[in-house]
Amino acid sequence: MPLANKRPGGRILPARRLTPQVEPQQQFEKLAQAINEIYKHNVSQLSFEEYYRTAYNLVLSKSGSLLYNGVRTVLETHMRESVERGILHLAQAADADPTTENNEAFLFSVRLLWSEHVTAMLMIKDILMYVDNVYVKTAHLPSIYEMGMCVFRDTVLLPPPLSSSAGNGSSGLSARVVKAVLRQISGERNGEEVNRSTLQGISNMLVELRDAASPTRAVFEVILEPQLLSESRTYYHDLAEQRIKSLDAPEYARKAQADLDAEADRVQAYLASTTDRLLRGVLQDELVTAYAPDILVIPNDGLTQMLDRRDIPALGVLYNIYAPLSQPLGVLRTGVMNHIRLQGGQITAALLAPGSSGGEVKKAEAASEVSSLGVAAKTVMALRWVQDILALYDVYDEFFHKSFNEGASMRSAINDAFIEVINANNRAPELLSLFMDDNLKNGLKRRAEQDVDHLLERSVLMFRFLKNKDAFEHYYKVHLARRLLSARSESDDAEQSLVSKLKVECGSQFTLKLEGMFKDMQLSADMARDLRATSEYAALGLDLNVSVLTPTFWPTLAPAQQPVSITSESSKNNGDCDDGDPTAIVLPHGTLRESADAFSAYYLKFHSGRRLTWQYAMGNADLKVNFGGRTYELNVSTYQMIILLLFTDTESAEAEAEAKILTAAEIQQKTHIPEEPLSRQLQSLACGKYRVLNKTPRSREVSPTDTFSFNMEFKSPQYRIRIPVVSAKNNVETEKEKAASQAIIGQERMYLIEATIVRIMKTRKQMAHEALVNETITQLSSRFLPASKMIKDCVGKLLDREYLQRSPEDPRVYNYLA
Repeated sequence: MPLANKRPGGRILPARRLTPQVEPQQQFEKLAQAINEIYKHNVSQLSFEEYYRTAYNLVLSKSGSLLYNGVRTVLETHMRESVERGILHLAQAADADPTTENNEAFLFSVRLLWSEHVTAMLMIKDILMYVDNVYVKTAHLPSIYEMGMCVFRDTVLLPPPLSSSAGNGSSGLSARVVKAVLRQISGERNGEEVNRSTLQGISNMLVELRDAASPTRAVFEVILEPQLLSESRTYYHDLAEQRIKSLDAPEYARKAQADLDAEADRVQAYLASTTDRLLRGVLQDELVTAYAPDILVIPNDGLTQMLDRRDIPALGVLYNIYAPLSQPLGVLRTGVMNHIRLQGGQITAALLAPGSSGGEVKKAEAASEVSSLGVAAKTVMALRWVQDILALYDVYDEFFHKSFNEGASMRSAINDAFIEVINANNRAPELLSLFMDDNLKNGLKRRAEQDVDHLLERSVLMFRFLKNKDAFEHYYKVHLARRLLSARSESDDAEQSLVSKLKVECGSQFTLKLEGMFKDMQLSADMARDLRATSEYAALGLDLNVSVLTPTFWPTLAPAQQPVSITSESSKNNGDCDDGDPTAIVLPHGTLRESADAFSAYYLKFHSGRRLTWQYAMGNADLKVNFGGRTYELNVSTYQMIILLLFTDTESAEAEAEAKILTAAEIQQKTHIPEEPLSRQLQSLACGKYRVLNKTPRSREVSPTDTFSFNMEFKSPQYRIRIPVVSAKNNVETEKEKAASQAIIGQERMYLIEATIVRIMKTRKQMAHEALVNETITQLSSRFLPASKMIKDCVGKLLDREYLQRSPEDPRVYNYLA
């Protein structure tokens, strides 16, 4: 093969690089001179490329150790000379006369040396970049820049500045720097003006320098921070001790907050950020935690006085310094709760014994006065109690939003205290229902929609605080029934809105009967409208409006309001009814009986299989009555109407004379109205504001022998007159009525407990007695807190009725029987 076609087989090698033969020590001295020139600020006269190549050659010539150690020696020498020449005398002056100016001059000189050193090291690092990249990595040494920082730390701060010439016993600049910084901080705390820029530079220096023993920690954390915290603790301990003796609570809180803000600003301005939490903790310990209880009970101007005068700004400052700390916050919570209990107790005491103040004798006398008050006066006081409790809650709700920053802990404290205050009054469910009833009947007039909604929200809030919600349900159903049947509700929208809010609070089961009552009234209104369009309506002979009620929805009526049957005079006289039957109300007028029969026939025509039971206790009527030539329209209850019809003209003169004067016993015999409601009806007709009957004797009480006659002399400037029934309004219950209501509530609770037990056992099939009791209490706690004995009694009844049986293996375990 020809040689021209052969490919070359050899490699072309780079030219051998020859390291110039130079004296390493001479080259290093050249670099050392350049470093000194950098510190002298003669950088413009230097060629960085030349010095970079010099360092490069030294590393290549295996003189990296000479270069690295030599640079360290040059830096150490420069630092010692700089300290001795420009700083040491300033440090001595600051020690001898520690004024703000001397401290400032000393710290400024240290900061200036540090600043020049950092600038120089950045340039030196660039010149010796090759040393960092090759020699330092191979030898596992700190970088040139890090070595320079260590030189500053070990030469300037930690050892004595000079052992030969500093014969002053100095232990180094570190202690002097720390003392000077602390003196400057102390001066600023006392109102002196200091150079924050210098202090910031010193702090940054100490933060950047790393501790030799623990490189992860800054020198700041080792030499300055502990002493700063210690001196701060001493300073604020003494300051708090002075303030607690001379300042009131609001001023103490404001100064404490000002100190916290000042220290936070100080940290942000010139201290390490890591110090903020520690320094704040020192202030909180000394200013707040140590005196947390004492601040609140400062005589004449503590927490109680702030709450009483509604000092929202002062309470806000107090809360801000207490809130971050669990123990002081607990003290504040307790103080607020105690004050709520005190004020709530005073409101309740005013209800039970108005005007009582101090002394058991006075309280007993006041309680006796309360017992002698009339039902209407007690009702007014009861409504006032609810208003005052809600007004008190509004005050603390304002504190919560404006002073307590809507903190969850304070909300819990306020609510817990009000729960305790409200439930301390065993009549709270009844009084709240009365309050709602009064407002829904009379309190919504001329109120803006926003005010109405606020009132309903506050009412529901108080309902939420009730423990015995089932007792409230009982009273609310009774009051709602009276409002609906007497058409006294001011706003149907408000009624429906309140029921909706209660439904949200307790679920649909709680409001099922309430909603059923509204449904009955709506169906009755629809039926009345349809009836008026028929021929049967004309045959009634009068304007009859009937509400048909579902028994399961409406509350159980008191004995005086039990269902009654219609009985005519003729049937009574023929022996068709038992005179001793208190439920056989007699209608003395034929038109009334015929109208009731006609309506019953109309209703049963569309609802066959149902049974109508008439109730007169809740009815009312409009009568036109002639009094000596003057005619008035009277709005009366159904019982009052029956009584007045006994005094109408009769067919014979003898009967008329007999009818004109009747005793209470005769009226009761003729009408069969129970004795207690009959007495109240007669009092309303003969002893009230509008006396359409004359009573002999003229006393308030009604006895069976008292006589009544028609008052032909009755006069009134009004044409239409409403005659209210004594105690027919929704008033505070008497002790007898309360006992009856409690019996009803107790019976309903037993039913509810039994149903809950059956529901639990149907799901679990088998449960131990303790577990069953606990689960029953848990499920019923939203309505009331059942006693363990009640649950035990209900379990016994269910065992007797064979809903449950005891386990043969363990008598404390129950099995569910399907």
